[in-house]
Amino acid sequence: HRDLPIRPDFVGKNVPTSRSERVEVHLAEVDGVDQVVIEE
Repeated sequence: HRDLPIRPDFVGKNVPTSRSERVEVHLAEVDGVDQVVIEE
């Protein structure tokens, strides 16, 4: 279930990263867990 409108410009938290870091977003519906991981 999703509420509309979806706003792609909304920022909940801004975390600075370097160019060598990669951000992975995992969703419970797909991955079984809601999490954001920053890897080098």
